Amino acid sequence: MSDELKLDLCRGARLLFRHGLSVGIAGHLSIKVAPDRMIANRFGPSFGTLRPADVLTLDLEGNVIDGVGAVNDTIRLHGVIHRVNPDITALAHTHPPATVTFSALRTAPEVFDQETCFLAGEIGIVEEDYSGLASKEDRVRPMAEALRKHRVIILPNHGAVTAGQSIQQAVFLMLLLEMAAQRNISVAVASQAIGAPARPIAPQVALATKKELAGLGALPMIWHDQMARLRATDPELFSEA
Repeated sequence: MSDELKLDLCRGARLLFRHGLSVGIAGHLSIKVAPDRMIANRFGPSFGTLRPADVLTLDLEGNVIDGVGAVNDTIRLHGVIHRVNPDITALAHTHPPATVTFSALRTAPEVFDQETCFLAGEIGIVEEDYSGLASKEDRVRPMAEALRKHRVIILPNHGAVTAGQSIQQAVFLMLLLEMAAQRNISVAVASQAIGAPARPIAPQVALATKKELAGLGALPMIWHDQMARLRATDPELFSEA
């Protein structure tokens, strides 16, 4: 099971990379595998090159229990969040470009299309000024607290964290967040160019649509489709399965 979870984590990382949602070697994905244990990518490889051998087993303090490599202090972000929110299984943290733009504006993207209705009521803003790397508990704690209310949080001048019951769900939410941010920017540009006001989907309609979409049970099918595409570009993550 742990080997399959490591592959899922690496596939999620490659998917984020292929969609342009990662920057350099920044970011972590984590999956809680026991009350006081998680697996996460080691510091060094980017999301675009991550392999199962780069995934470590850690305690929630960030100490390496199993695996070869080391983590930097920003892994504390994941440990604190998992400790404060024991019901969260998986976390994705990265720096998607359009989402980072919204993080500088301290505002959440509005829902302008059917797909991002999945995010209705899910996005929170961490109302803290950027104070450096997410490597100290006092900096991370507001993020962990925000994830008690939201499954998606935008970090000031930084990036985002998404939480799910699986790494697939956490990655899917990150993809949707960046899609929403991109849509908001393109709508704003078009609105200004054309001189027509933008009309987001009403909150109550977005929430109702979210419930309808959830009833379709589409996440496994979306993941299967994304894996079929990823198999063509990153076959080594499937030959190892």
